[in-house]
Amino acid sequence: MNRLTAVFALLMLASAAIAGAQAKNPCTFLSKAEIESVLGVKVSGLDGSNNMGGTQACSGVAKNRMSVMIMYVTSNQNQKVADPMGYLEAESRKSAQSIGAKMDVKRSGNILCTTLIPPKQGPYSTQCMVGKLPNSMASIAVMVTTEQEMVPIDKLLPLAQKMVGRF
Repeated sequence: MNRLTAVFALLMLASAAIAGAQAKNPCTFLSKAEIESVLGVKVSGLDGSNNMGGTQACSGVAKNRMSVMIMYVTSNQNQKVADPMGYLEAESRKSAQSIGAKMDVKRSGNILCTTLIPPKQGPYSTQCMVGKLPNSMASIAVMVTTEQEMVPIDKLLPLAQKMVGRF
């Protein structure tokens, strides 16, 4: 359970740095069809947004206990960070290190994608975060129960690229 908490905390990391002002429904950032075409499986849910501590979240599930989450968070604080994606990468690395997890990172402009492989069995996650200046961020995360089921960053990145213009 502690690993699940740590992984979820890593997925929610951005909401600690950016806490909610304007609410948008993250379920509208990607269609089910777009997500299903990348994952290769049907996804149920993804049709209602809820507020999780200032973060708007939309979640769904697929076969083998795969979990898909799209999140959106904004801030009305004028906290300036020279490199927001660099900051998120550093904080993500700290969180991964704190639980002894391996983490892979790929950056593409204002998009940061990570994979997280915990030291013991699952959950395993792939997440892409999209920063939009001055103070909002969206992300898509896929959690699975085995390392073999992980979604590669290169498959999730095109979904993040689509989200850029949708929030």
